[in-house]
Amino acid sequence: MTVAYAQKVTILDHKDKIRLTPLTVLNSNYRETNLSITPDGKYLYFMSVRGQQSWSNQYMTYKGQRVYDGDIWYSQKIGGKWKNPSCLPYGINTNSGEDEPNISPDGKTVTFQSWKSFWELDGGPYYSARMNGNSWGKPFGLGGGITDFFINTENRATDGMTMSPDGKTFVVACGVDYDRRMDLYISRKKASGWTYLQKLPVSTSGDERSVFIAADGKTIYFASDGYKGFGGLDIFKAEITADGTVGEIINIGAPFNTPDDDYGFILTQDGKEAYFVRDGDIYFADLTQADERIKPTVTVTLSGIIKDENTGKGIPQADILILDTKTGKTAYRIKSRNSGKYSLTIPNENKQFTIIALSAGYPSEQKELDTEQTDFEHSYQVNFSLTPDLEEPSILPPPLPLEPPKPIKKYPNTPIARINLKAVPKIVVNAPIPISLPIYDIGIADETPYSFEGYATNHLILLLDASGSMARPDKLPLLKNTLLELIQYMRPIDHISVIVYSGQVSVAAECVSSKDADEIIQIMNRIHAGGGTHAKKGLKKAFDIAKKHYIEGGNNRIIMATDGAFEVSKLNGLAGKLANRQVFLSVFGFGKPTKQIREELEGLAIRGNGNYANISPDNIEKSLLKELKAFKSFK
Repeated sequence: MTVAYAQKVTILDHKDKIRLTPLTVLNSNYRETNLSITPDGKYLYFMSVRGQQSWSNQYMTYKGQRVYDGDIWYSQKIGGKWKNPSCLPYGINTNSGEDEPNISPDGKTVTFQSWKSFWELDGGPYYSARMNGNSWGKPFGLGGGITDFFINTENRATDGMTMSPDGKTFVVACGVDYDRRMDLYISRKKASGWTYLQKLPVSTSGDERSVFIAADGKTIYFASDGYKGFGGLDIFKAEITADGTVGEIINIGAPFNTPDDDYGFILTQDGKEAYFVRDGDIYFADLTQADERIKPTVTVTLSGIIKDENTGKGIPQADILILDTKTGKTAYRIKSRNSGKYSLTIPNENKQFTIIALSAGYPSEQKELDTEQTDFEHSYQVNFSLTPDLEEPSILPPPLPLEPPKPIKKYPNTPIARINLKAVPKIVVNAPIPISLPIYDIGIADETPYSFEGYATNHLILLLDASGSMARPDKLPLLKNTLLELIQYMRPIDHISVIVYSGQVSVAAECVSSKDADEIIQIMNRIHAGGGTHAKKGLKKAFDIAKKHYIEGGNNRIIMATDGAFEVSKLNGLAGKLANRQVFLSVFGFGKPTKQIREELEGLAIRGNGNYANISPDNIEKSLLKELKAFKSFK
């Protein structure tokens, strides 16, 4: 193949300052490739075709050698030495062949490729799995524009995938055949899901493969024969800007690049340690004396541990919010591991941060971090000791003050004379709330928006309009993706049910604990819009589920998500009658409804003693949080 070389590039010269060392403890007689490393350099993931598993099949060949289906392996670095690698369990690995692992900065989420059966239906061929305690949860498909791209194009061969540390940028090398040229494609994660893959401008008329996004989230390393270099595939460095353009292309030079194929370059966040693949083996390089231009923008690690002051034990799944002190906005958010430890990567820049630790049953605690005044090398450590809140309130708080009643609106097709007074809910927003019920919390505390401490137990029943009109990205996909983001902050005592109505009514999930987030994610990813609308049957089914799993003193709440493409007025009587049983109906309207439809949906929510919101990408998260935090809890 004749390659028309792209623009001239800078070729680095390290002047024999780098020595390459094969990692014999990780390598086998088979091929290892597609590396991923945690920013702290303690866990290395890779693909190997060595087999050795009960599910292994030897049905493929590589360079004339019979090899096994690919599996994802990993190794831990202890005392400066890599340990013998282990294979991830069955469920992540299968006999379909898994490849291209990407490990998240905290080591708790692995994203990978699998062309398993029915990948088109469950959001494949790229999946993520989360660590739950000491075991991995069920994989769930990334879906969105990533799945659509592989369904709609002939690009079914890939050779390298990477994700940014914040999990919002996805880059993959792919083409129509493994032995033919490939290009690099990028997708961004938006509120509505992953965008459709677009070709990166670093792609040439040659072959691009084996891409890696560094810890700074913008520097990429990739292999290409489309830029003049040493011959074969060389390793290059470039920076991607927010608008997708690419800066200077740099050939990282010898000893990494040779006349043969060199690829798979990755490095730690401090830029001191590098790993890459040559002839199917993994190599290590110390970059301490290397040309500084080989390194990305340096980042640092913010880490610590959240402990119980009384027991000294780590608090699992605590929320850590990192606010920009000057703007008051949340810059980062993360959860602690089961050990109570947390870790994330932040840019190495002078800033002031307010760090807040939150966990149910503990008063929140905050600390200040001023990176302008702190002497550091490559990390900050901020620890918390939270004291359990063991005090019980001596008296119940007073009821909300009585306010003048608001005038009743008239809604089309629902004359006041037709309202069934017996169906009017006993509990109305402006009346004092009986002490047997939780207190309605109108606002959301901006300083701790993701903490559910002090709020009533939730049974959230999603009644999803899956008719064809809800298929737009700003409708059902927007709700699905936002909910999946919030699940990680919910408590195990919170439960979710999902009822789907379109051409028929079906229960997709019944009272599933949020601790089983992977199951909920899989369920949600299988829901696609299409068909007609059976809203009334759907609402009856939702109330049946609410009654069956009713939580005394809890937030038993139905959210009906719809664009109003049905006769709303037929639901008013049912909403009022069943809301009288202390199950609340809120309505999320999507799209741009007419004034009449908007007023009808709002009227339905009023009769259901709930809230109405016209949903957009700007308010979807706040609206969902408002429903989940509707009631305070008495302990």
